[in-house]
Amino acid sequence: MGGVDQKGQWSERCQGCGDCKLPLTGGICPVTRCSKSLMNGPCGGSRDGICEVDPDIKCGWQMIIDRLDATGCMDNYEKILEPADWSKSFNGGPRKYIRPDMR
Repeated sequence: MGGVDQKGQWSERCQGCGDCKLPLTGGICPVTRCSKSLMNGPCGGSRDGICEVDPDIKCGWQMIIDRLDATGCMDNYEKILEPADWSKSFNGGPRKYIRPDMR
Protein backbone atom coordinates (compact mmCIF):
# COMPACT_ATOMS: atom_id res chain seq x y z
CA MET A 1 0.00 0.00 0.00
CA GLY A 2 1.39 3.36 -0.90
CA GLY A 3 0.99 7.05 -1.14
CA VAL A 4 1.44 9.69 -3.80
CA ASP A 5 4.64 11.71 -3.38
CA GLN A 6 3.94 13.91 -6.36
CA LYS A 7 2.21 13.58 -9.71
CA GLY A 8 3.40 10.33 -11.31
CA GLN A 9 5.45 9.21 -8.28
CA TRP A 10 4.31 6.72 -5.64
CA SER A 11 6.12 5.33 -2.59
CA GLU A 12 5.32 2.25 -0.57
CA ARG A 13 4.14 2.98 2.96
CA CYS A 14 2.88 -0.40 4.20
CA GLN A 15 3.35 -3.98 3.10
CA GLY A 16 0.28 -5.23 4.93
CA CYS A 17 2.38 -7.86 6.69
CA GLY A 18 -0.24 -8.56 9.34
CA ASP A 19 2.26 -7.98 12.18
CA CYS A 20 1.79 -4.23 12.66
CA LYS A 21 4.25 -2.31 14.85
CA LEU A 22 2.93 1.18 14.07
CA PRO A 23 1.62 1.91 17.59
CA LEU A 24 5.17 1.49 18.93
CA THR A 25 7.08 3.16 16.09
CA GLY A 26 5.34 6.49 15.74
CA GLY A 27 3.29 5.42 12.74
CA ILE A 28 6.36 4.60 10.64
CA CYS A 29 6.65 0.96 9.60
CA PRO A 30 10.06 -0.62 10.26
CA VAL A 31 9.27 -3.46 7.83
CA THR A 32 8.65 -1.06 4.97
CA ARG A 33 10.83 1.94 5.76
CA CYS A 34 13.97 0.07 6.88
CA SER A 35 15.74 -1.38 3.83
CA LYS A 36 16.81 -4.32 5.97
CA SER A 37 13.35 -4.63 7.58
CA LEU A 38 14.96 -4.48 11.02
CA MET A 39 12.58 -4.69 13.95
CA ASN A 40 15.01 -2.94 16.29
CA GLY A 41 17.35 -0.36 14.87
CA PRO A 42 19.03 1.56 13.52
CA CYS A 43 21.75 -0.69 12.14
CA GLY A 44 25.39 0.28 12.41
CA GLY A 45 25.61 1.28 8.77
CA SER A 46 23.38 4.33 8.64
CA ARG A 47 25.14 7.69 8.62
CA ASP A 48 23.63 11.12 9.21
CA GLY A 49 20.12 9.75 8.79
CA ILE A 50 20.89 8.10 5.44
CA CYS A 51 20.54 4.39 4.70
CA GLU A 52 23.72 2.48 3.86
CA VAL A 53 21.82 0.31 1.36
CA ASP A 54 20.85 3.26 -0.85
CA PRO A 55 22.04 6.86 -0.35
CA ASP A 56 18.74 8.12 -1.82
CA ILE A 57 16.77 6.58 1.08
CA LYS A 58 16.44 8.09 4.53
CA CYS A 59 17.22 5.68 7.37
CA GLY A 60 13.85 4.27 8.40
CA TRP A 61 14.89 3.92 12.01
CA GLN A 62 16.18 7.47 12.16
CA MET A 63 12.76 8.55 10.89
CA ILE A 64 11.13 6.47 13.65
CA ILE A 65 13.41 7.94 16.34
CA ASP A 66 12.74 11.50 15.12
CA ARG A 67 8.96 10.91 15.16
CA LEU A 68 9.02 9.30 18.62
CA ASP A 69 11.07 12.22 19.94
CA ALA A 70 8.79 14.81 18.34
CA THR A 71 5.69 13.20 19.82
CA GLY A 72 7.14 12.62 23.30
CA CYS A 73 7.03 8.84 22.92
CA MET A 74 10.74 7.97 23.19
CA ASP A 75 9.87 5.43 25.88
CA ASN A 76 8.54 3.25 23.02
CA TYR A 77 12.06 3.14 21.55
CA GLU A 78 13.26 1.31 24.66
CA LYS A 79 10.80 -1.55 24.03
CA ILE A 80 12.25 -4.53 22.22
CA LEU A 81 10.03 -5.48 19.28
CA GLU A 82 9.41 -9.18 18.80
CA PRO A 83 10.63 -10.74 15.56
CA ALA A 84 8.16 -10.40 12.74
CA ASP A 85 6.55 -13.36 11.04
CA TRP A 86 8.51 -12.94 7.80
CA SER A 87 6.45 -15.59 6.04
CA LYS A 88 3.80 -12.89 5.56
CA SER A 89 6.17 -10.11 4.49
CA PHE A 90 7.78 -8.78 1.33
CA ASN A 91 11.49 -7.94 1.25
CA GLY A 92 13.62 -5.15 -0.14
CA GLY A 93 12.80 -1.98 1.76
CA PRO A 94 10.62 0.85 0.58
CA ARG A 95 9.91 0.80 -3.13
CA LYS A 96 9.28 3.81 -5.28
CA TYR A 97 7.70 3.90 -8.71
CA ILE A 98 8.09 6.86 -11.01
CA ARG A 99 5.96 6.72 -14.13
CA PRO A 100 8.12 7.28 -17.20
CA ASP A 101 7.31 10.32 -19.26
CA MET A 102 4.85 9.21 -21.90
CA ARG A 103 5.30 11.63 -24.80
